[in-house]
Parts: sequence; C-alpha cells; structure tokens
Amino acid sequence: MHRLFLYLIVFSFVQVGLSAQERTHLPYSVYGIGQILPKGFTRNLAMGRTGIALSSPAYLNSVNPASLHTVDSISFFFDFGLNGDIVKYSTSNEGTQKGNDFNIHNIAIGFSVMNNWKASIGISPYSSVGYKIKTTEEIQGTPNGTYNVQKSGSGGLNQFYINNSFTFFKHLSLGVSMNYLFGTIESSEKINAPDLMTNDLIIKQSRYLKKFYADFGAQYFFPVNKNIEVTLGGIFGNTHYLTQKDKITVYEFQGDILKDENTDHGTFKFPMYFGGGFSVMYKNSLTISGDYIYQDWSNTSSNSSNFKYRSNNIIRAGIELIPGRFNKLGYFGGISYRLGYYHEESYLQFRERTFADNGITAGLGFPILQNRTTINFSYNYGINGTLENRLVKEKYQMFIISLTLHDWWFMKRQID
Repeated sequence: MHRLFLYLIVFSFVQVGLSAQERTHLPYSVYGIGQILPKGFTRNLAMGRTGIALSSPAYLNSVNPASLHTVDSISFFFDFGLNGDIVKYSTSNEGTQKGNDFNIHNIAIGFSVMNNWKASIGISPYSSVGYKIKTTEEIQGTPNGTYNVQKSGSGGLNQFYINNSFTFFKHLSLGVSMNYLFGTIESSEKINAPDLMTNDLIIKQSRYLKKFYADFGAQYFFPVNKNIEVTLGGIFGNTHYLTQKDKITVYEFQGDILKDENTDHGTFKFPMYFGGGFSVMYKNSLTISGDYIYQDWSNTSSNSSNFKYRSNNIIRAGIELIPGRFNKLGYFGGISYRLGYYHEESYLQFRERTFADNGITAGLGFPILQNRTTINFSYNYGINGTLENRLVKEKYQMFIISLTLHDWWFMKRQID
C-alpha cells in the first residue's frame, strides 16, 4: 500500500509540473501575480475557507502548519483534489461572457515523524492567470492615435511546501511551513495598426518568479468541559521578495523577430500577513470556526498607472456537523455536513475604487472505509468585483472533489 502511495505521489507531482492550466476567464488576473487562490483542502473550502484553528485526526490542513498535531503516530494520509470552475463575468458596456475550466487543486501527504512532531508535504497552485481582452490603446505620435489591441495571459505560481507541527505541554502546537514558490506568467499583446505596419505586431513577455521562505503558525487547544473543546490559532508570514526575471520577444505576425532579450527586473515584494482564528467543537460532532487575516500590501509598488496594491482584510466562518452514533441515521450519521461564508477584500485598487469577493460554501465528507479514508465534495458560489467605474463583475461557481486516503503504519495484519 505504501509503495502504491509513493507511485501516485511521484506521478501526480510530475503531472502538476508538466500540465498547462489554460484559463481565459480571470479578468483581474491581468494585474500583479494573478488571482491568488485560497489555501486549504476540500474540508477547509467547504467551511468558508477557514482553517487557522481547525485540526482533525482524519484530515490534513494546510492553512496552519500547527494543525497537524492531531495526526496520530501510526497514521499516513494521501490527499488528492480536483476542481472545476464555471465563471460568468460582465462589464457595463460589453455585456456578459462565460468560461470554465478543470484543474488539479492539491496533492499532499501527512504523517508522524516522532511522537510530538508531525509533518505534511504537498504542492498546490498559489495563483492563476488567464485572460483574453480586446481593447483600444493610444500610441502617441501616430496618425490615428488609437489602435486595436488583443491582450492575453496564462500561467501562474505553484507552491511546494513542507509543514511541520511540534507539540508542547499537551495543549500547545507550534508550526513552521517551509515553502518554495515558483512559476511562469505569460502575457502577449497583438497590435493592429495598418497605417503604421504591414503586419500585426506581437509582443510576448515571460516572467519567471521563485522564492524560498518560511511561514509560521500556532494552536492552543483546551477542554472547557467533557463535551466542549476550544482551539485558538494564529498564523504569521513576514515580508519576502520573489526573484523575478523577464524574457521579452517582439515579432511580426508572419514570424520575423524584431527583438528577443532577457531582462532582470529585480524582485516582487510579497506582503507581511498575520491572522487569528478560533474553533469550538461539541461532542466531537459539531464544529464552529472563524478566521481573520490581514495582508499588508501597502509597501508593494505597482509599475502600472492603471492600478495599485492595497492592504486587505479577510473574514471567514464555517460550520461542520457529523451527527454520529447518537441518532438513527445509520451511514448518513457518519457523513460530514459543512457550510461557510467569506468576505475577502481585493489586494488591487483601480482608479481609487476598491471591491471585495463574497461567497458561500457547502460540502459533504463521505467515509468509505473503516479507517479514515473519505471522499469529499465542496461547492462554492461567489461574486467578485463591481460594475462601477467600468470594472468587471464576476459570478462564479467552484466544485472540488478530493480523495483522502488513510493507512496505518507499523501495524501487522492478523489472519485467523
């Protein structure tokens, strides 16, 4: 069984590295490093994306590395998730367009290193870029002044991480996440100016970014009485700088290359962030959780006059119910029923206009074996952006399915 897990992991990691996640319906991903995706697995996303104070002996949680303290010493987890998106976006003057895609959401393993040291290794998309825009732009000093321009972009960043959780004094877990952020963002512009040139001019830019860094987390958990347990959590990440390298190619539509060069543009500044959360669990059956996160983008500079970065606040809440044995539902009593809500301010500001992403979530977790193996579903409906000031409003649905495989380590099977 462990050998099968290793084969699956190696295969999946290779697939993530080789697969091109082509998206065309993320209009705000034209700016910055693209659309930043929420952390966490299917359980987190179904519970309003919460996770700072969540932990479980049956699920992994990448929102807070300190959450792994509930993984017992003989358990091994493998989590593989897929997601699909359906997006409808509209503007005040160009009507409505639709898009959809299907991608790998996460791959991770979790296990116990020592009695008080638990670990998880995984990879997942961090941000995504995908857009196709037709517009007009002004070229100064030309006869017509404005010309048709087609813009497109693809790619994004991936995050490979090793999370570690260390337990102290039976009620405190401290976590550290070692991360490698990497990826390529491709963008191109096709300029149609028949009075200036015979062929269309195409400008392609490839931006390579990478960085090693560490994030930190903590959870303090204690019983209130025999039925209620409370967990308080915190996360923190310091400012860090992504190494950035660009390649620019300019050529005519027929293929004649006019310019091809690599340029170094220094670094891209990632913000300092911190967050706090709580969870309350009643009789190992009902869990209520809430998170708050602040990201300080105020010191990240923009090289465009169209937008600037702004510090943002994120609020999330979720609930999970596992009816369990005290009811007469049978198998349905072992299913996890989840709901959530989130409000996330954008880290981008356009023409002094700000906006937020608001959404509701729901999900189910189905146990399929006597150990802790589960199939999980999550559904997310959200509205992002605004039609004011000629901006874009998105209405999206996201579906996630994941398989959490569980196995016992160091246990000999008995044959009667």
